[in-house]
Amino acid sequence: MKHRLLCSAIEDLIKFFRPTGSEYWIDQLREVLSALKSDTRVDEAANKLENLFGGMCSLNDLYFCKTNENLPTGLNEQEFNERFNCLMDKTFKELRLRNSGILTRLHWIYIEWKHRRELPPRIKKTFR
Repeated sequence: MKHRLLCSAIEDLIKFFRPTGSEYWIDQLREVLSALKSDTRVDEAANKLENLFGGMCSLNDLYFCKTNENLPTGLNEQEFNERFNCLMDKTFKELRLRNSGILTRLHWIYIEWKHRRELPPRIKKTFR
């Protein structure tokens, strides 16, 4: 599969959402995943996923806690949200690097390290 790393990142995000009751996001991500696996709908999938990261009520706006009634019972709020942020960063990275070679991926790693104390790229993108 051409976009194996991106598909894997989306699948991990879908698995993460299952115990949260966030069916809307699961459906959106499944739609993207399905389109990615089609040779003729890859650009459509990438655009849809890109849009899920920006604007009001985007994936970036989600926070899991008891008050929002989306934190699975018995889980630590901080740890759960940290895991979510890691999965989101991974998915965004793979979206941006989906057609890239090894040199671009290495450059991304360097840029991540260089800007490690700043907002992640998926958040910065929102303010552009």
